[in-house]
Amino acid sequence: MKPAGRRGTTAGDPGWSNCVFCGTAVGKSARSREHIIPMWLLRATGDPHRKIKIESDPVTGADVLRPASTFHFPACEPCNAKYGKTLEKRAKKAVESLMAGKSLEVSECYWLLDWLDKVRVGLWLGYNMLHKEEFAPKFRIDQRIGIKDRIAVISVDRNDTTKGFGFGGLDNQIFRTSQAGMFFRINNIRILSLSFDGMISRFAGMPFPEKMLALSDDPDRHVAVMGRTDYKIQQNWKEFQIPGATVIAQSSFWFRNCADDKSFGLWINKNTIPRFKKIPKLRKAADLDQFVQSLLISNATGSFKYHQNSRQRIRFGLAQENSDLTFVRALYLAFLRYVLPLNPQEQIRSDGTRQSTILLAMLWIEKSVQLALRFRQVGIWDERTFGPVVEELQKVYRAWEELRANTLGEWAQDASATLVFAAPE
Repeated sequence: MKPAGRRGTTAGDPGWSNCVFCGTAVGKSARSREHIIPMWLLRATGDPHRKIKIESDPVTGADVLRPASTFHFPACEPCNAKYGKTLEKRAKKAVESLMAGKSLEVSECYWLLDWLDKVRVGLWLGYNMLHKEEFAPKFRIDQRIGIKDRIAVISVDRNDTTKGFGFGGLDNQIFRTSQAGMFFRINNIRILSLSFDGMISRFAGMPFPEKMLALSDDPDRHVAVMGRTDYKIQQNWKEFQIPGATVIAQSSFWFRNCADDKSFGLWINKNTIPRFKKIPKLRKAADLDQFVQSLLISNATGSFKYHQNSRQRIRFGLAQENSDLTFVRALYLAFLRYVLPLNPQEQIRSDGTRQSTILLAMLWIEKSVQLALRFRQVGIWDERTFGPVVEELQKVYRAWEELRANTLGEWAQDASATLVFAAPE
């Protein structure tokens, strides 16, 4: 299969490309256009044909401008019709209600979370196509809606008459490798949208990964070192809770992760079953190939809790510090504290032993240093925020030195070297 964004999934046939929803190769005659930023939203935020900044040129850094209505990508007609009649229709209703300062039913919140998944992953695929990346994505939008822990932090200013939309947080390796989060501004609405394996489970009182390890024979597959849970939903969601804003979230897990009776009991028990949005049926082996979502979690009533009644209405508040900077800062902090630590730094062999690798170490360092630079760009720098980054960089450095010493048959002379970041002048 050829890379997404390059015409042709069939050698020598330039008339084919891949559907952004399902990945199916579609010919030019059967192809439709999927606007990642839908036309209804473009019209609601101004002239749909106005020029907008799509991104920064990766070489020159210059703004890449184009008419908003031309930011579209290939889709097969069945997928485009299906998403248009269901997800987009429901998302439009939810967003219009938010812009009007109205509440949403819990059922509408589920659709909003799905739509944010669709936009976030769609943007990632779109940028891959624009950049003509040298790798083929292993999934499309269909395979990434509602399968990971997800959270949206939403602020609505009923007195704001601003028109327009914008994004933030897409220019970093964490987004480019995992689509983990973005900041989305729609008129008077600010949204922090994040999704990553096990990211909020610890706060939701569910089993959670404390650390992720890459399999030595297949580094793209990961196994989790599970943390201890008391199944109590926490009230301190730290950077996910911007004072005044409203949080909606869901935890999820894959049944295939239950490798034995012990792990099955960890996920399926008297504490977890009442929290499932839908009670799963396990009648045959194929039933294990499903993701199970929790009920909606929100702090709309003043405390974080699960919402079983799908008709219950959720009212969205106004953040005390309702600025783009506040939301972008919260996004990068979430990347730093809850996404980056779940990026594997070690491999695990079939016999259970672990080892550091230069590749994983360098990937981790690249992401952490890039995050540090992003914080500097938005004018944020403090020891409390970056102390953990420096500590982790030191661990990676020591692991690299140990690996190098073992490879060379000698111990590194200074395995406790300290890395120091200089604060901006």
